[in-house]
Amino acid sequence: MASQSKQATYLIGGIIAALALWGVYLAIGSYLGMGENTRQYDIRRGLIVVGCMGTFLLFWGALLWHRQRNLPSDDE
Repeated sequence: MASQSKQATYLIGGIIAALALWGVYLAIGSYLGMGENTRQYDIRRGLIVVGCMGTFLLFWGALLWHRQRNLPSDDE
């Protein structure tokens, strides 16, 4: 059972890392986005994307933490 738990932890950690990297990638793309005819660099767009991704990951992490607390442990 401990091996499955460790694998699940690595899997969830990998998913969280991939989503965080994807959010950074989208934020960079948003920052470098094209305007009408010229490039318009605006850090606010990138910060909004990073903020939304961070909020999503924090909410998801809180749900996983709450679920873990309510699951019976192997010791019981």
